[in-house]
Amino acid sequence: MASSTQIDTRYADFIHEVAEWEGVWALYHNGWLLQTTATGEKYCPIFATRDEAKSFAASIQSDHVPSAITLVELTESVMMQWRAEEVMAGICPTPAKPAIVVSLDQLSDDIMAALKDVMDERFGTQS
Repeated sequence: MASSTQIDTRYADFIHEVAEWEGVWALYHNGWLLQTTATGEKYCPIFATRDEAKSFAASIQSDHVPSAITLVELTESVMMQWRAEEVMAGICPTPAKPAIVVSLDQLSDDIMAALKDVMDERFGTQS
């Protein structure tokens, strides 16, 4: 039985899905959609699936559209831009739940660890 105190697994689920697919989704329209936390931190909402991104865009009535970002693009380009602009990552916001806001370093470390696990599963552990 679900309760309001049920553990929020969105972050762990997001990391696993992103590592499996090797990419994320964000919302783009003349720039990435940025939002602000109650404490004033800027973040870009990112999602594991196109449908989650599309649903969120519809819920906030935005002209931004879901855009795929490969992990290579994310780590070598997009995150560099976000770091320069002091933007954090906002994981899987929904109309009912706010984004899980994490630092780009934390996100990068968690994705790389999960990606290694996925590669070990697919190809076996390399010695």
